[in-house]
Amino acid sequence: MQKTGIAVWEPVEIPQKKCAEWKFPQRRIWVERIETEWHVLSLPHSQRAGEAQCAFMPRTAKPTSSEWRHYLHRDGGPIQPSPVLPDRPVVVRPDRALTLLPGQSTIFFLQLPVWFRLSTSGYRPSRIFEEPLGALSRTWFGDPLTGELCWGLATRLHHNVDSLEPSADTAVCPLMIENESSTDLAFEKICLHVENLNVFRGRIRLWTNSLHALFRGPEQATQIEIVHTPPEYEQGLVPVSDARSPSAGWNIRRTFGMLKYFTDF
Repeated sequence: MQKTGIAVWEPVEIPQKKCAEWKFPQRRIWVERIETEWHVLSLPHSQRAGEAQCAFMPRTAKPTSSEWRHYLHRDGGPIQPSPVLPDRPVVVRPDRALTLLPGQSTIFFLQLPVWFRLSTSGYRPSRIFEEPLGALSRTWFGDPLTGELCWGLATRLHHNVDSLEPSADTAVCPLMIENESSTDLAFEKICLHVENLNVFRGRIRLWTNSLHALFRGPEQATQIEIVHTPPEYEQGLVPVSDARSPSAGWNIRRTFGMLKYFTDF
């Protein structure tokens, strides 16, 4: 068995006393099955680029480490690796200062890092473990009293999908922002509540729900809509992971918390 690219997220059956390895640009994960135990090892990977891979390897070739973890689960059969979004909001810091003028709108495509989740399949799937595939920094978003602990991510905001490299360890989030106020919307950071978003799988990359934000000024609540259908930028997308905290329709209170600090009001 050997899978590359987006195919690493397909189900895999690990026979008894066999070891599977998932290799991503920043992390390597080994999983083996011995009777009713799943043995898991996850280590940072020095390679910063390249295609994701999944393959079997001889047990004798697996790393020797004190960091092996052991999970008890008696169900056999295939297991399902899934890309899931982080468990906290992600504060995106663009690589350049941006200002959206009054009456204007724009769309960005953000690459959000995903976590690796391994679950049993079958009638009652059960999660075995999950963890980040890349390093994320901790940051605080908002004021000291009502803000929240988030993950920090420095990245580029793309205006075109074609400028994004195919990736199996990041998910593309389409974000449309409309400035319906009479003031400039200058922002240096964007806080996204990724726990409200699903993950979809395409032919060469992963996607999240599209977001549509309406900014009406620093003194008014900003509205954001989560589009629950698959993004329209690629055909044939299939859902692979549900949101950790589903949210329906327009969200005013949470959106205001998400976007009010674009300019550190």
